[in-house]
Amino acid sequence: MNTDTLKMFITVTQKGSISAAAQELGYAQSNISTKVHQLEEDLQTQLFYRSNRGITLTDSGKELYQRAIKIVSLTDDTINKLQHPQKIQGQLHIGTLQTAASTYLPTILSQYHHHNPNVELSIETGTTLSSAKRVLNYELDGAIIGGKISEDDLISLPLKNEELCLITANAPDIDIDNSSLLVFPVGCAYRKILESWLDSQKIMIHHPIEFNYLNAIIASVSAGLGISVLPRKVAEPFIINKTIKALDLPEEFSTLPVSFIYRKDYIISRSFEKFLDILR
Repeated sequence: MNTDTLKMFITVTQKGSISAAAQELGYAQSNISTKVHQLEEDLQTQLFYRSNRGITLTDSGKELYQRAIKIVSLTDDTINKLQHPQKIQGQLHIGTLQTAASTYLPTILSQYHHHNPNVELSIETGTTLSSAKRVLNYELDGAIIGGKISEDDLISLPLKNEELCLITANAPDIDIDNSSLLVFPVGCAYRKILESWLDSQKIMIHHPIEFNYLNAIIASVSAGLGISVLPRKVAEPFIINKTIKALDLPEEFSTLPVSFIYRKDYIISRSFEKFLDILR
């Protein structure tokens, strides 16, 4: 068993099937399947439950997965450090809120890339819940999230407090009581605040309309489809252009803490350490 085998095992686990892993790695499916069986024989244990819907880890597989992530990360970082002691390189997979990706994150990434041009950056947007799950599952090195996550396995680095506002179409007599909610999928901190505020006002929460894209929410609010809650910094350009208008929220719903999370047992590579330095 070597790190290449462990990387293959990690890919199979994260993709959820042999076929998806084979496509990702550019190998024949039969080759991946053979390597998985050989790994199970070498370790004398079953690593996966197999079904028509794909594969899931056994308890032994879960233990190997956590150890494999650490072994591969530490090995790659050690090799890079010894071969290129003056060069910061490797890969960095960061999750983020779409709102952060459209406001302050690009400046952070630009600064990081300027000083560490040999690091391969991968940025993925998602809700707070989905990003936190992916960090816990070792699929992301870390993530920018909104709100607070109660999870013992995570370290949270505070970044800022975002000012929030309720956005509506720029039209008179908006009936908030009967407006549709335009929101990101379940697990979004802004959605949770909007629903909590409406509940506090004893306004019936109608079936929300879900979007995967920030610009689609803003455009749909502008068109009069419904209302939403977003950071004022995100809404500001559209408010100035009178595309939408913003309403203040009560104090208890008007701010959202934003932080960067990563696992406590994460192997801090030099590339990740430099990223944390910029965030701090």
